[in-house]
Amino acid sequence: MMTTQLAVWNGSPVAAGVEEFEVLLVSEPLEPGYGVFCLALPGCVSQGDDWDDALAMITEAIEGFLEFSSRPERRPYDKDAVVREWEAIGCTVTAAVVRVRR
Repeated sequence: MMTTQLAVWNGSPVAAGVEEFEVLLVSEPLEPGYGVFCLALPGCVSQGDDWDDALAMITEAIEGFLEFSSRPERRPYDKDAVVREWEAIGCTVTAAVVRVRR
């Protein structure tokens, strides 16, 4: 059975000019590394060889998305539905929170 976990990138309070974004790290049983998705910013995806690399890459992707997007507002999403879809095909999904400067 697959499990969904929540890992907080940093437990300290959010400073002024910093935003938190929930991301999903997805690992496939036969593939190395992680795919990582920021569901609040559609199309904002990345990948990494390991957990830390994936979080660093999605943080960079979010920063670029916010800087260059003409409409960088967050969009609503159904995390549970997305997690169920990934888990249904045998993937492990872990949620994490990353912080980016605006």
